[in-house]
Amino acid sequence: MKKKLLFFIFFLGSLLANAQTEYAVLIKSQVNPRSVWPPDDNEGFHYAFAGANGCTIDLYGRVDKVPKYCFFYVIGDPTQLLFTEGMGASQICGTIRKTVAYNKDTFSYYYFNGCLADSEIMAIHIPELPPGETNGKCSEEIITLKNGWNWRYQLDNGGWVNFPLQFQEKTSISFKIKDLPGYSNQSQIHFQAGYQTQFTNIRTYNIIGCSPELQEKKPTTTNVKCDNESSGSATLKFKTDLNDNDKFLFNLYVYNINLNSFEFLSSEFAEKNQIYNKTFTWNNIAYGTYFIKYQAQSTSDNNNRTGSNAISTDPFIIENVAPLTYTATGVQPKCSTDTGGILIRAAGGTPPYYYILNNQAKKELTTNPFLIPISNDGDHKVIILDSNNCLEK
Repeated sequence: MKKKLLFFIFFLGSLLANAQTEYAVLIKSQVNPRSVWPPDDNEGFHYAFAGANGCTIDLYGRVDKVPKYCFFYVIGDPTQLLFTEGMGASQICGTIRKTVAYNKDTFSYYYFNGCLADSEIMAIHIPELPPGETNGKCSEEIITLKNGWNWRYQLDNGGWVNFPLQFQEKTSISFKIKDLPGYSNQSQIHFQAGYQTQFTNIRTYNIIGCSPELQEKKPTTTNVKCDNESSGSATLKFKTDLNDNDKFLFNLYVYNINLNSFEFLSSEFAEKNQIYNKTFTWNNIAYGTYFIKYQAQSTSDNNNRTGSNAISTDPFIIENVAPLTYTATGVQPKCSTDTGGILIRAAGGTPPYYYILNNQAKKELTTNPFLIPISNDGDHKVIILDSNNCLEK
C-alpha cells in the first residue's frame, strides 16, 4: 500500500511540474542613455511577477550598454502582472509601479517606458491554434509561430534542434518546414519557444502532402438532368499528380440564396487511384451556387476538416432545369379511313422528347405538338420523357 501511495505522489508531482512550465514571461530591459541623471542616480532595478513567481533585473547606467534579461515560469492562474522600477540615490523618478491585466492564454506583450530603463515584457507560450484550423501543415506552407524568443524544433521522435540564428531572439518567426535543416519527408514536427535553455509548451503539427494546384480555379460543371434532382457535377483539373501515400480531402460548401453566406455540406476522400488524368469529378450535386476546398492528406489521416493550407475553387453554379410538362389530347377520326391518335404538346425538361405507347419501344416526338397515331379502339397508355429520361412530376 505504501508503494502505491508513493507512486501516486510522484506521478502527481510530475503533472504539476509539467503544468508549471507551460507558460513563462521574459523581460528584456535596456538602460536609457539620459544625460540628466546625476552620477549616483543611474542605478536601480526592474522587477516583474505574475502570481507567485517573478524575476529581477539589476541595472547600472554607467556600465550596462546592452539589454539584460530575466525569465520566469508562471504558476497557477494569476490575473495581474505587476511591474516595478526602483532607483537608487536621489530618486529623481522615485519608484514606479504598473499593474497589467494578465491572462496566461491571451497575454502577448507589454512595453514599459521607465525613467531608468525601458522593458519589453513578453509571453513565452506558443498560442493554441485558431478555431477551425487543423494541425496539418504542408512542408511548403508558411508557418508563423508567436510568443517566443529562442526557438527549437523536433522532427518525428528525433532530437531537439535549434532554429538557425536568423530566427533566434524574435517574438514571432515565419518559415517553411522544407527549409529547416534535417527535414526529409518526416510525418510530424514539434516546436518549442523559450529563453536560452528554458522552454515552455510544445506545439505539434502533422506534415501533410502539398496540394496540387488547379489548372482552372472554376470547375467545369454539368447541370442537373431533371427538375429538383441531385444530378449535377463539378470537375476539377489539377496541374500535377497527387503524391504517393497521399489522398485528397474535398469539402463542398453551398451559398445561401442571397449569396452573402455559405455553409459546409459534405466531404469526400479520393485516393490516387481514383484521380484519372489529373481530374476529379464530384457527382450528385443539386442546383445551387457552390465552392470546393481541398487539400492533400496522408492516407492514414481521417480528419474531414481542411486546414489553413486548403485550396479553394472559384464559386460555380449548378443550374436547375424547367420541369417537364405535357398535355395529351385524344383525336377521334372523322371517318373510318382517317387515323386518330393522341396529340402531345411537351414543354420544359431537355428536348428532344420521346414517347412510349402501350409499353412499346421508345420513339421520338419529331414535332411539337406531335400526333401519336392510334389504329385500334380502346384504352391506351402513353409515357412522355425528355432526352434525360425525365418524367413529368
